[in-house]
Amino acid sequence: MGACDWRELSAVTLNTQAYRIGARAVDTRSEKIIAARDMHVVALEHFTGVQQGRWSDNGHILSLRDRNPWEAWREAGTGMEPTGEEGYFGYCGRDYYSEASGIQDVMAYETFPAGTYFLVPGGAPLYLHCYAANFGKEPTAFHHAVRVLYW
Repeated sequence: MGACDWRELSAVTLNTQAYRIGARAVDTRSEKIIAARDMHVVALEHFTGVQQGRWSDNGHILSLRDRNPWEAWREAGTGMEPTGEEGYFGYCGRDYYSEASGIQDVMAYETFPAGTYFLVPGGAPLYLHCYAANFGKEPTAFHHAVRVLYW
């Protein structure tokens, strides 16, 4: 049996912090980091929150592309990416069905298949593109965060 190839696991967080959007409004925003070195992303810890679990539709997705895709996708009405779209990874979303069932916040742990990773080259930006649609009659707070685990 050969020796294990041990690698140090690191973590970095992309976080919008809580933000408010108006009644019946749609918000698309992005956060980014610049990779200090090659990042071999192996897992993601997603957080999506909505103030008081209000009726809404929201999600976020990671990409090396600077264009926030939710701008083009917002007309779809559900906030989810279209079939066949490439160049994005680490999707996390929640629709109004979860809101109706009383879930206020969503935490999801997403791993990639053993031995695989998503490469973010050193010096390249990594974007967290967010979507939030407030269906209600009152302003509502949203919050997106992703903890990126990499070696």
